[in-house]
Order: sequence, then C-alpha cells, then structure tokens
Amino acid sequence: MILTKYKLGDILDVTRGASLSGEFYATKGEYIRLTCGNFDYQNNCFKENKSKDNLYYVGDFKPEFLMEEGDIITPLTEQAIGLHGSTAIIPESGKYIQSQDVAKIICNEDLLDKDFAFYLISSALVKQQLSAAAQQTKIRHTSPDKIKDCTVWIPELAEQKRIGKLLRSIDRKIELNRAINQNLPMPDRSSRVAEVRNLKAFSSTFIWYNLICGFSSFRTY
Repeated sequence: MILTKYKLGDILDVTRGASLSGEFYATKGEYIRLTCGNFDYQNNCFKENKSKDNLYYVGDFKPEFLMEEGDIITPLTEQAIGLHGSTAIIPESGKYIQSQDVAKIICNEDLLDKDFAFYLISSALVKQQLSAAAQQTKIRHTSPDKIKDCTVWIPELAEQKRIGKLLRSIDRKIELNRAINQNLPMPDRSSRVAEVRNLKAFSSTFIWYNLICGFSSFRTY
C-alpha cells in the first residue's frame, strides 16, 4: 500500500458556521441550531441534543448554513475532554443550522473519500494534533485553520473507498445492536453491550492499524 503525506487543508476544506443571535433562540420552530451537544464523542456519531430546550432558531440566516443529510461536522469548542476531533454525520436535510461552534468538512473528492474522511478526522493521529494546538483555556478552542494544518498519511482513493465502506458497515451494525439493546430486558443487555463496545473499538482502531502500525512495510511519499 502506498501512503501519501498531506496537510488536511490539501484534501478538504473546513468552514465555520453562522453566528446566531441569542434573541432568536426558541423552544419551537422549523430549524434546530447545531451545538457541541450534538456530538456523541464516545461513540463518534450524531445525537440529538436534549440538554437544552431553546435549540430552535427563528431568525434569518444564510442558506449555506442549512445542513444537508450526509454532511460531516466536527466541533470547534471542546466542552468535554475528548470532544475535539469527534465527527458526526447530519441525519436529515433542511432541519439543522450550522452554528459557529461547529465546522463543516468538505472533501476534495478527487483525493479524499467522504466515508474515509469521517474516520480520518476522528483518528488518534488527528486528535493528538488538535489537542496540542488547541488554545489552553478552561474551554479549549480550535479553528478551521488548525484542523487544516494537521498532517495525515492516506492511501490512494480506491483503497480509501474500500476502508471507508467497511468501517461504515461496522458502524451500521453497531447502530443496529444499540437499537436492539434498548428493547431488551435489563438482564439480557450485558452481552449486547459488550458486543457493541467490541465492534466500536474495532471500528475506531482499524484504520490506524492499517495505516500507521505498518509504516515500516509501506511506501510513503
């Protein structure tokens, strides 16, 4: 396998969301503003934010900030340790507004597969670089430029697609197991929980087992 070295900014773009005025926050409405609460950083997936009741936004905003199903997002503010580098996929079009604490990832699809990018950004390699570069305050911040400055090594596009497809299929299995687990009686849940955790561990480490642990046997550029 041939790995090529890039800065993330060479293979994707990162855009910051809109600055949304608090006077237009509401408990009802058509559009929901994205926050860091939409990242399930332990499972690296999207979740509905149930920590607040004023998540709707009734003010004006530019159409470019209305998210589409399948968009990849990552947080710019670390309100919990480990949040930087988390990724999530928007589940529905025309519902969520990208706020200024949330970045959108736009792949150069001639160089970077979208599914592969989802796991690449949430890898330990990228997370470590973001952590080192984050502003050292109580609530740490990163930026689109800092994300784009991260260094990665990636295989050719066809191999990216193969890896991305495999990891997405694993995550779908995890989501199915999690849904089944929610409907099981409490005594029957432990084995399902263990299976989900094992699959998630495999999903999060597989890419870097292939791309990093074997550097000595790979040709790199």
